[in-house]
Amino acid sequence: MNQKNTALTAERAIKPRRLPRYTSYPTALEFDALESNIYDLWLKQLPKDEAVSLYFHIPYCEKLCWFCGCFMAVSHKYGPVENFVDVLIKEVRQKAAKTGRLKVSHIHFGGGSPSILKPDDFKRLIDVVNDCFDLDNVDEFAVEIDPRTVDQLKIMSYAKAGVNRASLGIQDFNLKTQQTINRIQSLELIEETMANFKKAGIERINFDLIYGLPYQTLDTIKDTINKTLGFRPSRIALFGYAHVPHMKKHQQLIANHSLPDQHQRQAQFDLAREILQENGYKSIGLDHFALGDDPLITTYDQGKLRRNFQGYTKDTSDTLIGFGPSAISSMPGGYGQNIADIKLYLQKINSAHSPAARGLSLTDQDKMFREIISTLMCYFEVDPDKILKAHHIEYDFTEQFIALNKLIDARYMKKEGSLYKITKEGRPYLRAIATIFDQYFDQSSDIIDRCIHESEG
Repeated sequence: MNQKNTALTAERAIKPRRLPRYTSYPTALEFDALESNIYDLWLKQLPKDEAVSLYFHIPYCEKLCWFCGCFMAVSHKYGPVENFVDVLIKEVRQKAAKTGRLKVSHIHFGGGSPSILKPDDFKRLIDVVNDCFDLDNVDEFAVEIDPRTVDQLKIMSYAKAGVNRASLGIQDFNLKTQQTINRIQSLELIEETMANFKKAGIERINFDLIYGLPYQTLDTIKDTINKTLGFRPSRIALFGYAHVPHMKKHQQLIANHSLPDQHQRQAQFDLAREILQENGYKSIGLDHFALGDDPLITTYDQGKLRRNFQGYTKDTSDTLIGFGPSAISSMPGGYGQNIADIKLYLQKINSAHSPAARGLSLTDQDKMFREIISTLMCYFEVDPDKILKAHHIEYDFTEQFIALNKLIDARYMKKEGSLYKITKEGRPYLRAIATIFDQYFDQSSDIIDRCIHESEG
C-alpha cells in the first residue's frame, strides 16, 4: 500500500466506517481530486472496437422521499429540468468528441427520478445519444421509474426509444411506512403502471424494495412481498435501508424509534428471501432475486455475473461512461466522478470544461483485488490464487489467508482445494468478509469483530 493510501487508512481508523457494498473497488470513498486532463485521456484511449455502457444521472425529483440517499434536488417547476437536458446533451457531445462513435451494449438511466423527463425531452436526448454513439446493438436499456411520475404517454416514449427494462421504485406497500418516508403510492397506481408497460411491450420489470424502513414488521414485509408476487416482476432488488442522517439531513425527519433494530432487519430480509424462493425466485448475491427466464440467471449460471454501480448486472463491458452530476465513469485507466453540485456541473459543461472532479487511477493490483471482491459478492466463493495467476502479477496472500482461516474456524467459511466458500452461516457477513481483500480498508480490527459490526448495523 502506498503512503497516500496508508494515510487515508490511518485517518479513517479514527472513526468507524460503514462496511462497503462494493458496487466498485476501490470504492468511491477512496476517490480523490482528479485532474480533468487525466479523465479526458482515459476517454480518448478507449478501444474503438469494444462496446461501452452509458449511465445517465437525472438529479431531479418532484418530491423529497425522506429515506433517499441519492444525489438529487427537488424541482417544483419543469423549467430547471428542461434546462438540465440542454446541458446534458452538451456533455454527451463533448465526451463523444473525445471517444469517437463507440458501440454501446447497455444504457441505464438513474437518479433522482429519470421519469420526471417529459417525452419530448427524453426523445431529443436519445436522438443525440444515437447520433454520437452506435446504439444498433444495445442489449439492455433500463430506466428507473418513480410510479408517481409516469403515464402511458411517457411509457410509450420509452418503448419507442428502445427501453426494454424498467425498475420501479416500490420500496414498501404498507401505508403507514409510506407516510413516514413521504412516498405514498397506492396498489392501484402500481397496477395501472404495470398495465401501461405491458401495453408498450416492455416486459422486463424490476421491483426495488427496501427492508429496515420505519414501522416495518414481519407482517408488513410478508404483505409487501405477497403483493409483489401478484405482479410477478422478472427481477427484484431487496435493499437494506441505510439511515445516515449525519450525511443526509432530510433523514432526520425519520424518527429513530420507528426503525427496526438489526435483528429485526435481518429477520425481515430472511422472511422475504424465504417467500421469494418458495415462489420461484432465485437468490443472487447480496440482495437480488430473479425468475428463471430472466437473463440475469443465465449470466449467473455461466459464471459471468458482475457487480457495478447499478448492482448485479449481466453487463460485461469494461467501460461505463457516466453523464450528469455525480455520475461515475469506470474505464480501464480508472474511475472518474462528475462534480455532484448541479449548479457547478451546469457551469462546467456550459464552459466546455470537463465535469470530472474526483476519481482514482487503477493499478494492476487494484484490478486483481476488484475481481476477487466482485467474485465474492456475486458467488459467495473465490479462488484468490487462480485470479492472481490470471492477472500475471505477484502478491503474497498470507495475511488474507490468516483471516480466512479464522472464518473457517468460526464456520463462516469452508475450503475446497484452493477455493474458499462462504457457508450459510457466513452469508449474512458477506460485506465484512469482502473487506479482507480491500487494500484501502482499515485492517486493524479482527475479521470476526468486523462480522459482529456488520450484524449490528
